[in-house]
Amino acid sequence: MDGAVSVLYVEDDAATREMVTNMLKKNGFNCITAENGHQGLELYRRHSPEIVLSDIMMPGMSGLEMARAIRMDFPEAPFIFMTALGESKYILEAIDIGVTQYVVKPVNLHKLLAAISQCVGIIRLKTEVQRVQHLEAIGVLAGGLAHDYNNLLQMVMGYVSLAKKGVDADSKANTYLDKADSISKDARELGERLRTLSRGESSLRQKMPLAPLIIYSVKAALYGTASSATFDLPPDIPQVMIDKTLMQQVVSNLTANAIEAMPQGGKLDIAVRVSTLSQESNLLLPPGDYVHVAFSDTGKGIPPENLPKIFDPYFTTKEMNSNKGQGLGLSICHAIVSRHGGRINAKNSSNAGATFNIWLPVADEKDR
Repeated sequence: MDGAVSVLYVEDDAATREMVTNMLKKNGFNCITAENGHQGLELYRRHSPEIVLSDIMMPGMSGLEMARAIRMDFPEAPFIFMTALGESKYILEAIDIGVTQYVVKPVNLHKLLAAISQCVGIIRLKTEVQRVQHLEAIGVLAGGLAHDYNNLLQMVMGYVSLAKKGVDADSKANTYLDKADSISKDARELGERLRTLSRGESSLRQKMPLAPLIIYSVKAALYGTASSATFDLPPDIPQVMIDKTLMQQVVSNLTANAIEAMPQGGKLDIAVRVSTLSQESNLLLPPGDYVHVAFSDTGKGIPPENLPKIFDPYFTTKEMNSNKGQGLGLSICHAIVSRHGGRINAKNSSNAGATFNIWLPVADEKDR
């Protein structure tokens, strides 16, 4: 849920509706408006917004009646009710429906925005929990399969090697065997990716600076391509506790993703800063200091409908073949960064292309 959050706002008073709608749009929400409960119910079924913000007392169908109808089909739909001080009986009815978020009229925009932000935080937390559970389930399966998969693959590669010794180097059979050997190596790489998903805590973490790792991994991935990179890496960036090999894989995957987004060539900008996150941060990370790494490319960006799914295992928009399209690269990045106590997200840049952001905890003085 790293794209813009959609809010269905149901309000029969035109002046209030305009005021709140403008506030929502200025704060980056996608706003869908309705004048009564009937319209709100129809628009919810059509657009499935993340949050419903509604007045209670409206002609035709009240906000409570609309909420009951929506909750019949969508039990987890998040609601925020707007109510006057004298309508406490309606608040009790809202609680009976399962709605506990409300703001008092006349509307205080700061309090309303705080309530919506809290609701967004809860939704993001649920989404993240579901994603982690999905990754863990796939990790358990991958851990059970990867070992046997790699053993069988090693046997195939061994027989291919033996077969190549029995044919002429310039024969068609040798060409086919070379192709089989190349595909087998790609399959072995896929096995390693599955094993990465199944790993838990790494015992190989060390305290080190990120800059040399980023420069090396990005330049290696860009070698021979039509794309280039710029680095904004201040020398005073603190060190982090990481598994070097796994973090190189993250940087390599993000660079490869940028290369594929710029098929005619382009520029990848990598910037590193220190971010101090507070308790109110929407990144779902503990308060503290983090090293923030941003990878910004000049591709076409990410379709908005794909942003919430981009880190899901096996989600891909690429052509499926032996070299790409398994849909594991970004989910592996998510798994590795999460296991380092960090966070990764993606968004579209304001000018062009996409930006992938990583936050990693700054290493403590006592860490080694």
